[in-house]
Amino acid sequence: MTSTLAAAAAASLPGAAFSKPLAPFKLYDTHAHFYTNEPDKYPFNAKGARYGAERMIAKAMATPMKPEVIFKWWDEVGIEMGCGVQYNSTYATDNRYLLDIAAKYPKRIVPVVILAPLDAESPATLARMAKENRISGVRFTGSPDASGNFVFLSDAAAPMWEAANKLGLAIVLMPLGDKVPMAMKRVGELAAKYPNVNIVLDHIGFPKPGELPATFGLTPEHLALAQRKNVYYKYTTLLIEQVHEAKVSPKEFMSHMVGVYGAEHMVWGSDIGNSEVDLNDYVKQAVDSTEGLKLGQRKDIFYNTAKKVFVPGGRGG
Repeated sequence: MTSTLAAAAAASLPGAAFSKPLAPFKLYDTHAHFYTNEPDKYPFNAKGARYGAERMIAKAMATPMKPEVIFKWWDEVGIEMGCGVQYNSTYATDNRYLLDIAAKYPKRIVPVVILAPLDAESPATLARMAKENRISGVRFTGSPDASGNFVFLSDAAAPMWEAANKLGLAIVLMPLGDKVPMAMKRVGELAAKYPNVNIVLDHIGFPKPGELPATFGLTPEHLALAQRKNVYYKYTTLLIEQVHEAKVSPKEFMSHMVGVYGAEHMVWGSDIGNSEVDLNDYVKQAVDSTEGLKLGQRKDIFYNTAKKVFVPGGRGG
């Protein structure tokens, strides 16, 4: 397999195709993207697709990431449950498909939605979704604006942060571009201001181990976040790809990350539906990269921390 399309095909194979789970403990997948090939019911909005709307729609129509596909794969590799992360590339802020399947499979899918951070209606929508749809958090992603600021980290987004803080919801962040260190500094400020928000950094905030080998890519701004106990770090297939590109050992990389942040502040996500690699191999690589850690630390990274951070309906005030 060399792509997500191939991974989806493999996920539909009989269970005998894979001999056993890929870890000696159960897994919680914090980064699964679900989408379907039913545009009449769930229209595509693929303007934000990384590789273009036309390609994204063709991919979704050919190999939809429906629950039966992802659950089949989850079962085969040993994933008990996980976060359904709203996929901006297919539906933008239309969360209906994610919420519908999460309602159908509440013991397996914990929803993380996407809402417009500056929309005046978003805080009330967040509160309603926490109560009615049992969401665990909201995700913000994007590049900085013309002035170099990330709108979802700006003062203008304060109502959303205040709502999440009141509800005890997670806020998952994926700032993009060359201003990531500045974003990390702002994350530290927001973590202090909103202590009841579990802030989760997708892909550990995109460290660049090839550029900063002494710290495995962590800038001073990344390192300063270690003092903020409500900040968590997501280790993903996409990040492992980037670690390989930098010619860095995943085992050494993870040993360093755990040394800086602690296993109890790390979670793992497959990035199924997005990363175009052999996902079985990358799950094994993720598990193998933690072999030097204690069993309790490995269980924290791959299960325990996620259960603590992503609470359906929020943790309350």
